[in-house]
Amino acid sequence: MLILEAAKAYENLKNGIFDRTFRVPSKQEPGYTNGCLLPKVKPKFRLAEKEKIFTIGSCFAREIEGELVSNGFDIPVSRFTIHPGELPYAAPHLLNEYNAGTLLQRLESVFDHFAYQEDMGIEETPEGYIDLFLHIHGAPVTKERLLERRKQIDTLYKEIKSSSALIITLGLVECWYDSALKCYVNKAPSVQLALREPGRYYFHRMDVENVFARLSRAIDLINQSGEKKILVTVSPVPLEATFTGNNAIMANSYSKSVLRIVAENLKEKFDNVDYFPSFEIAISGGLTHYAADNIHLQHHLAKMTTDHMLDNYYFSRNEDQGQSAFSPHYVDLEYRA
Repeated sequence: MLILEAAKAYENLKNGIFDRTFRVPSKQEPGYTNGCLLPKVKPKFRLAEKEKIFTIGSCFAREIEGELVSNGFDIPVSRFTIHPGELPYAAPHLLNEYNAGTLLQRLESVFDHFAYQEDMGIEETPEGYIDLFLHIHGAPVTKERLLERRKQIDTLYKEIKSSSALIITLGLVECWYDSALKCYVNKAPSVQLALREPGRYYFHRMDVENVFARLSRAIDLINQSGEKKILVTVSPVPLEATFTGNNAIMANSYSKSVLRIVAENLKEKFDNVDYFPSFEIAISGGLTHYAADNIHLQHHLAKMTTDHMLDNYYFSRNEDQGQSAFSPHYVDLEYRA
């Protein structure tokens, strides 16, 4: 809970009026552009020219990567390659981490607290083997290729240690758990597999406490190799299907609400974690800025969002070059209870 003495609360309001951040801007005011709201942000840090940034998370992370590469940053994930036919999208999409369970496992594997065992997260089909830790639309491959690719991915993720910044995009709270091998997977097991092994796979819908605990653990692990600049975003891409039995519209609203709260809590807990409002920007424009499926963002919206991020966090696109890599919290902790 945030508790402020009255004088502090009115000081915040006064500053908000001066900054034009105390209320949602009208369509005639700065901050409303091309049918979307572009919130002012106060970055805790800046990204330096050619900085090495590791991107991890759901599919919106891939949109961010493209813009970072075009602006000259060193993005390890952009160099990831796969064999033709393994995914109907660009290779980095195979690395999508949709939920806090798989995201934590991935980071634990970097720091040797989790291992992707050969019998873990694999489903055999008549066409080949599916890696349940990767993108939901990944094509079946041979067992040999699946294990070879896992080594390739493991090597890639080790570059987190030598990266000075990370961008983590949170996607979903709905996920699947393998109770036999004690791990979360990205892709739901097929109905045939689930029915063939009753009591093994369970659907989990995480709440704020579940997600926050896992992501706090993940950031603690990252910081063990030296404090890095960590920018957290919430993907504006809605879930494609829900297993809750609820309407997908409401299930998605719950999911994004949980993730947004967690992102704010992480920002408050860690000095080196900041939040960028990609989710707020995208949804402020409504579905007219989404593709016909109402799932994927149109290119202009994705670019406008990432441009706004770079305008605020990238030294070369910001006149204020004198700010140190880390700046103090913008919330006076004396007033928090």
